[in-house]
Amino acid sequence: MKRDGQPRTCAFGWQNFALTAVALTFIVAGFLLMLPPVDIRNTVGGRYAPTPGPGAYDARRIRAAPLLSFIGFVIAIPAVMYVPKAPRKDEEKESEV
Repeated sequence: MKRDGQPRTCAFGWQNFALTAVALTFIVAGFLLMLPPVDIRNTVGGRYAPTPGPGAYDARRIRAAPLLSFIGFVIAIPAVMYVPKAPRKDEEKESEV
C-alpha cells in the first residue's frame, strides 16, 4: 500500500530477520538447557516440588547454558542494528535495462 505517494517499506531487511532468528534460537536453546530434569517421584501432593538434585550444579547448567544464551543476546544486538547498504545508482541503471 502507498501512503502519501510513498511505497510502504519494512524497517528490517531479510538479513535482520535471519540474524534475529539465529539469536532467538541460541537464547531459547540456552534457557532449555538450564531446565532441571522432571522427576515424577519429586512431587508433593501431586504438585511439582523443585529441589536441587544431583545434576543441579553440573557444567551444562552453570556454564554452557548461560554462555549459549549470552551469545544469543550478543548476536541480537547487531541483528537489530544492521542496516543493509543502499544500491549504488550505477547498479540501479543496469538493473533497469
